[in-house]
Amino acid sequence: MYSSAYSAYIDNSNQIRVIRSYDIMEETVENLKDVLQVSYYIVGKVRTTEQFSGMPFEIKVNNINPAFYEVPMKFKIKNYATYQIIIEKDEYNILKEGQFDKELVDTDLSVLVKRTANLSMQTALSLSQMNYEIVIHSKEFLINKYLSTMVVENPDYTNILKISIEDVIPERARIVLDTLNNVYMRSTLKSRLDLNERTLQYIDKQLSEVAAALKGVEDSMLYYKDVHNILDLDWEQRNYLGKLTDYESQKNQLKMQIESLNDLEKYIIEDKDPQFLPPSVFVLEKQGFLPSAVTELYQLQIKLNDQYGSNTENNPNVANLKQNIRRLKQDLLIYITNSRKATYKQLENLESEINTFISKFKYTSPKQRDVMNIQRKVEINQKLYSFLLERRANTRIARASISPNVKIIEKPRNIGVVKPDKNKIRNTFVSFGLGLALLIIVIRVLFYVKISDEEYLKELTNLPILGVVPYQKNINENTVITIEEPYSPITDAIRGLITGMKYASKEQPVKKIILTSFLPGEGKTFLSINLASLLAKSNKRVALLELDLHKPRIFSALKLMPDKGIGAFLSNQASIEEIKYSTFIDNLDCFLAGKETPPNPSDLLLSNKLNELIKYLEDHYDYIVIDTPPAGLLVDAVYLMQFSDLNIFTINSRIATRQTVKFVNQLVRQNKINNLYLILNGVNIKKSNYYKYSKYGYKYAYGYGYGYGYRYGSYSYKKY
Repeated sequence: MYSSAYSAYIDNSNQIRVIRSYDIMEETVENLKDVLQVSYYIVGKVRTTEQFSGMPFEIKVNNINPAFYEVPMKFKIKNYATYQIIIEKDEYNILKEGQFDKELVDTDLSVLVKRTANLSMQTALSLSQMNYEIVIHSKEFLINKYLSTMVVENPDYTNILKISIEDVIPERARIVLDTLNNVYMRSTLKSRLDLNERTLQYIDKQLSEVAAALKGVEDSMLYYKDVHNILDLDWEQRNYLGKLTDYESQKNQLKMQIESLNDLEKYIIEDKDPQFLPPSVFVLEKQGFLPSAVTELYQLQIKLNDQYGSNTENNPNVANLKQNIRRLKQDLLIYITNSRKATYKQLENLESEINTFISKFKYTSPKQRDVMNIQRKVEINQKLYSFLLERRANTRIARASISPNVKIIEKPRNIGVVKPDKNKIRNTFVSFGLGLALLIIVIRVLFYVKISDEEYLKELTNLPILGVVPYQKNINENTVITIEEPYSPITDAIRGLITGMKYASKEQPVKKIILTSFLPGEGKTFLSINLASLLAKSNKRVALLELDLHKPRIFSALKLMPDKGIGAFLSNQASIEEIKYSTFIDNLDCFLAGKETPPNPSDLLLSNKLNELIKYLEDHYDYIVIDTPPAGLLVDAVYLMQFSDLNIFTINSRIATRQTVKFVNQLVRQNKINNLYLILNGVNIKKSNYYKYSKYGYKYAYGYGYGYGYRYGSYSYKKY
């Protein structure tokens, strides 16, 4: 990256726009066309490197098919004398062969490839093994490229402009910035140089006309004297003639002033294009105000024209410039009117003086008067010619003294690599990595960290924990494990649950037990079946009540084929005896949901028939185990808790997260449930000192009523 600095005595904001203008950069690119138009690359096995100097060849582009701008072209040195250019783009596959230092002319490409000092007879063979690539750029591409990488800054409280340009080639950036400096400085001189040049052209035109007139008058004088044999005038006549000539010269100058004032007034009133130069005012230089005011007007118009390139009529800068131009024009028009009146008055006085002097010659002979008139014209033109020569000399001296309003206080210099910023990239990626890791940790803690053991569960809730049920392999969803494996860890854990139930309610014995969960697949139905079967084995009459009318599953585990169920009873389509099913387990009767899922299962639970059923079960059974829908999906379980002595909320360590426990805490608090206990199900004992989180996949749910892959409300079931 290269930077340079100016010290400016002008409006910084306007000059920043001028420096960044398309026209300034266009002129810069035009001046560097041979340097910038072609980019050279060396193609290696790993990467392609751009080169700016030291290449064995240089390319000058005379003409090119616009379709091939910005297209990488392969360049191959065949030998010391010849080369190849290969163009591959879309349907184009073109091979060009040419000779060094001879122009290659083609319909698609016209270039002149020159050898440099690095390509010789000795190096040609080794260079022919190299793979080169060239890219030919359009002028628009280069302009936009450098405008996009150029930064113009104005340090606070200074008139300094700092310009920076980024490029992968530092030397190229320095050349561009150097050229840009020169172009910009020339642009600051343009208005004054143009006005000076316009004045010189006008003076030269007047000199030519006066010189021609002077020669004609002098020739007439000589001819008249020769023809009439007239001698030179005497002293008195020459004295009068000299004064008359001075008056005539002043008269001509006043006429030129009036002509200049008229031209200037016309320029102001017509309000032409700002690029159109104002008329010359060299004749009016003695007036002081006019030349400086005209220069100021022209510069303001140029600024306004530049503003229109990047702003609209409503921009404050545009409005301010237009107001300044309007005010200056009004002042100029008033000054021109007054100056013209004063000049006409001077001209009138001169005419009177001239007439007085002419009257003194009436006593002179006609021939002498003719000679005096011719002589007067000669001297008038000589003085006018001298006046114009003096003005031209002064104008040329003034041109030499014109200096820019800015100066370079620091030449372009390389300030080092700015892209890629390795430290910034490293810090960014480290910060991003740490932030991502922290985000993952937070998300896992909040949403995905499973409740792996009882200790972690205790940290998240103050609710009592009834027990922990371990994870065990090779158990399918239809397994009544308390019957098939009476000494398994799961059976022992359920025995512990029964023991805990006896101490859960101190006021009255536990008889009605509700089991629910947050989501399907957490094991509530599995625990309901096995809890009921283990209670029945202790010679207690047990009723297993399936009130999950949305997703009944118990019939499958107990190998029952229900015809009518609780749904039919609640809708007055069956009696209690018709919905009671005996099982292969002694003392265990099931009251199943039924063969078909009713259209309004939640509404049926609000029926008074449910109270009748509960009352019947209380009279005929020692324990009533009620399986309910997941509380995280339906409110049925919360409603049914009014009928129970003990509510068990099943939490599966392989599914449940902090959000699950948060839901349970909120459920108890909002519904004021006092007899709710937690069971932590599916804990992997082998992976930790105490119920550590398992990495095994979830293959089955110990006969859970809801597992992965089920849609809640479907009657079908899936084996794992």
